[in-house]
Amino acid sequence: MNLNIDQLRADTPGVQNVLHFNNAGCSLPIKAVVDVITEYLQLEAMVGGYEAKDQYQKTIDQFYQEAATLINASPDEIAIVGNASEGFNKALYAIPFEVGDIILTSEVEYGNNFINFLNLKKQKGIEIQIIPNDEFGNIMLEKMESMISPQVKLIAITHIPTNSGLIVPAEKIGAIAKKHNILYLLDACQSVGHMPVDVEKIQCDFLATTSRKYLRGPRGLGFLYVRKGILKKLNPPTLDMVTAHWDDVENYHLDSDVKMFENWEKSYALVLGFSKALSYLNQLGIKNTWKRIQHLSNILREKLNHIEGIKVLDIGNQKCGIVSFVLDKIPPEDLHKVLLQQSVNTSVSARFSTVIDMDKRGLSSVNRASIHYYNSEEEIDIFVKKMEYIAEQVLRKINK
Repeated sequence: MNLNIDQLRADTPGVQNVLHFNNAGCSLPIKAVVDVITEYLQLEAMVGGYEAKDQYQKTIDQFYQEAATLINASPDEIAIVGNASEGFNKALYAIPFEVGDIILTSEVEYGNNFINFLNLKKQKGIEIQIIPNDEFGNIMLEKMESMISPQVKLIAITHIPTNSGLIVPAEKIGAIAKKHNILYLLDACQSVGHMPVDVEKIQCDFLATTSRKYLRGPRGLGFLYVRKGILKKLNPPTLDMVTAHWDDVENYHLDSDVKMFENWEKSYALVLGFSKALSYLNQLGIKNTWKRIQHLSNILREKLNHIEGIKVLDIGNQKCGIVSFVLDKIPPEDLHKVLLQQSVNTSVSARFSTVIDMDKRGLSSVNRASIHYYNSEEEIDIFVKKMEYIAEQVLRKINK
């Protein structure tokens, strides 16, 4: 299927207002997503919240099928959560850790995840071991396998880091986890909707992602995938009356169902919007959109590399649609503000988001331009010209 770029941009009203290269932060939503949310909220106002849900129940339930289709899972392996971090944390704290258990993780792990590893270290007495990267930023898989021991309880990995353009080889890691019968938790916050993600090929036990980034849905939602075969081994950190049932004054029972990770109360307007975004992507085909993202981000990297004063900081052999860079003599935060004043949306990845990798590379922050399939070659040219002008102005000041 060839993507109709004009139609994609027509479906995205925001492209008329801004040049949006902040898709790894929050993508511009599809008009149909905004419409379904607005329509549902209006219905709630007219007939009542419970009553509106009853009218839309079949459409709400379709969310689980759309999410499952995208990642090659079963609908009964999908739970709606508030965001990717919430999903990751719920999965992490459901694992019955004991003193001396080990979590293997990577140098590019996201801040939320690592903070919670440290919390488990404090609470449970677990250990954290970091799989090293090679000189090019690739995770050292042979070294990882040599770190496997009976004490390793979990391998927890961020699929696409926040700051470096890297794609971590999730499938190869999954093969090692499966070989040694170790639980595998994947933070796919930046990868689902960005590139093909197949939980059967990856062989992960858990996967957490969000709506607002590459999936182009509303803020405030995400989903958690949990492989059915491991549900009975888990102890969810909190319970809700979705699958926990109060029997009497002394007892309750818990269904072995992925809904143990959901809350009963949620915004069904957002669920409908998220479902619409998933349906839109499933119709386009993730392989088609991924090919487009690769094409655009490769152009951007190449052109930025030819601008004097700019250093592209992406690492690893496999790269994604996130392009990280710095401009000499301009703090990333200042460059971000300059671009924002010109209706160009980028973002800044700060040290606290991924401390180990940033410290290793001597970075405090980096600029980040993240491309999506609805972006255009013309937008890249505009962005590059702006960067060339800003870089020239910096050089002039230096040479005065």
